[in-house]
Amino acid sequence: MIFELYMIFVIPLVLSLVITPLVIRFATRFGVFDQPNERKVHKYPIPRLGGVAIYASSLLSLALYMYLQPTVHPFSSMHPNTGIMLAVSVTLVLILGIWDDIRPLTPSKKFLGQFIAATIVYIAGFRITSLTHPLSSESIYLGILAFPVTIVWMVGITNAINLIDGLDGLACGVAFIASLTIATISFLKGDMTTAMMSLLLAGAVLGFLRYNFNGARIFLGDSGSLFIGFSIAILSIQSSTKGSAAFSILVPVLALGLPIMDTLLSMTRRIIRSTIPEKQKSKSLAGKLSTMFVPDREHIHHQLMARGLSHRNVVLLLYLVSCVFGLGAIVATVTNNFMSTPILLIVGIVTFFGIYQLRYKEMAILRNRMFLSLYEWPLMNSSFFLGFLDLGFIILAYGVAYHLAFRTEMIVRFDGVFFQHLMLVCGIQLSVLFSSGLYRGTIRQLGTGEVLRIFKAVTICVLMTYLIFAFLPDNWIKVVPILFILDFYFLLSLVLGARISFQVLHYLWRREELNGKKRVLIYGADTQGLLVLQQILSDDKLNLCPVGFLDDDPKMEGKHMNGYAVFGSHWKLTRILGKHRIDEIIVPAQIQMPEVLRRLRAIAQENNVRLSKYAIAFDQYPFEPDVRRRDQYSLKFAEDKTRQRGLVGVPP
Repeated sequence: MIFELYMIFVIPLVLSLVITPLVIRFATRFGVFDQPNERKVHKYPIPRLGGVAIYASSLLSLALYMYLQPTVHPFSSMHPNTGIMLAVSVTLVLILGIWDDIRPLTPSKKFLGQFIAATIVYIAGFRITSLTHPLSSESIYLGILAFPVTIVWMVGITNAINLIDGLDGLACGVAFIASLTIATISFLKGDMTTAMMSLLLAGAVLGFLRYNFNGARIFLGDSGSLFIGFSIAILSIQSSTKGSAAFSILVPVLALGLPIMDTLLSMTRRIIRSTIPEKQKSKSLAGKLSTMFVPDREHIHHQLMARGLSHRNVVLLLYLVSCVFGLGAIVATVTNNFMSTPILLIVGIVTFFGIYQLRYKEMAILRNRMFLSLYEWPLMNSSFFLGFLDLGFIILAYGVAYHLAFRTEMIVRFDGVFFQHLMLVCGIQLSVLFSSGLYRGTIRQLGTGEVLRIFKAVTICVLMTYLIFAFLPDNWIKVVPILFILDFYFLLSLVLGARISFQVLHYLWRREELNGKKRVLIYGADTQGLLVLQQILSDDKLNLCPVGFLDDDPKMEGKHMNGYAVFGSHWKLTRILGKHRIDEIIVPAQIQMPEVLRRLRAIAQENNVRLSKYAIAFDQYPFEPDVRRRDQYSLKFAEDKTRQRGLVGVPP
């Protein structure tokens, strides 16, 4: 069998080496060139239609191999109708790519063609019907979700290969590594048909790479990138449905890690960019979503080149990244599920830090105030939006809890009965949340009372769901207490997390936004000090940025108050000022120890640091016959003779 695998790799390799120069001449003669522009890195026209060479090499290899090895041919165990539908689908994608190479198509037309081709593949029987839990060997049966999940996977992988086709040899090399990875995994699982087809594609791609590497004589074009992406998508689906149940779709995700990561990163960047006011080209939701498909020059390979790496070195580096992803997929396959989880975790952490090093400006949006402006939209605080958001949380929380509660049954079926349960849960819990007055508040202002209200509302709605389900017939639903305990935990986390998101983002922004702000040190890590901190954080007009606290209580040193460190007593102030850049020190107006104030004044003057005071005061409104007297609480900083609020330095 090893000889057969060797032959099915070598035959398309040789044919591709022979056919590709012929396609180069054909494209040159008929003027099918990839013209340079500001978004592309090449400087002169390069022939396209590389997909024709790879398609022809693969097709001729299949025909020749069928003649040489008719008993072990990849299609020998496949129904003829299935083979015909596969051939029709990949040919349709190739024609779509050729059309786009000659006369560019709109994204909507390309997506429509890919959708039709993916639907044909689904009808042929290549579909994602279940997912494997990464922490166990349990399967999650998708049911009616199998079709949309399969289509999204097919179209997504097809366009992922297309998106990374920005440098000479990059898409071809990544596709070659992914094909070898899928072939290896399929061979380990005993799926020889998928292994042979993957090796056939790998051979054709490697032969084409000889003419496509740095200093390329021909480009893949959309005909090549779409054809390769679509073929790899089919092979990954076929490999994920063969072998043991532990083989999860997560393994093909790892095998195709680089193109998937670049695609998701591009979509995220473009969506975030559409929220920036000066970048907005359309205020409609459809216009914002359409920005995901607008080409740019900020893919991973572009960012690496912008950091000073050469064209060739960027390609080789990304080859190495693809090899690491492929190795992770193979290791996750041969190990048990308990061992594959740390592998996925390590790959995720490394990927996160790798993306962070690319320094995308869109990813720094948490460090500016533009993202917080979204919370000023009327929609964000409307009852309808919050109710719709909670409905999504209810569905997600119950779905996850349902899966975890019944995971011992090996296959968790999200079928019609589950959706009947889900509709009832949504009706009960959303009604309770609405009647509890939860939607009378606002996301921007959330206090302890609102947190307790959320806790109470979620507790009641889950308890009501449990009681109603307990009275239903046993043959309609199996009532398991752990299901509702998990539902309570997830629902509370989601609902409460959404409500406190503004405070979290505001805190992160204030911690990062230091430029142009006066850095202040607060004396007193107590209740009054926290009031001063909250006033500084909530009032942008003060133009202050807190650095930390001073406190003479030795037990407080080294601790944190609301995320800000307590550096120690005032005796250490000189050392603190030498270690941290401090512009101002704020002290209570009614400080009880004059000697401490005297020393603070002396150290502040010596280090040219401003010293200011604050006070808590009650301003009494003048009495009027028809108006009840009211006392207005306020936190004031030191006042000047005109009684205008502001920060006034205490004279030394």
